[in-house]
Amino acid sequence: MVENRNINRAIIADSDEVFLNNSIFSDLCREEFLESDKHEIIVKICEILGPDPSNLCVAEKIFDTMRFDITRFVIHHEYCQCNGVRSQLLLWLDSKINPNNALKLSRFLRKYLK
Repeated sequence: MVENRNINRAIIADSDEVFLNNSIFSDLCREEFLESDKHEIIVKICEILGPDPSNLCVAEKIFDTMRFDITRFVIHHEYCQCNGVRSQLLLWLDSKINPNNALKLSRFLRKYLK
């Protein structure tokens, strides 16, 4: 199994980046993918909460509240174990999780690093 990961890393160059906005899919199609993926996650959360129909709204609130925190957790503690992560992604995630801190940092950088 380890050999496969090494082979995969050798095939994918560090400079390869995927920009979904440059994909063959239209904006409308990408939006449909987003909503479909979001719905699947919300349904999984709802299954954990139980069969009450009101749990769908609760599951959606949980998703909207926790999605960036969960993303940060997965990237920091699972993905980063074997892979590098661009600082731009980490800063973006932190700004989504703590928008007030991101605003303070942005003001500081503008003021002192012109």
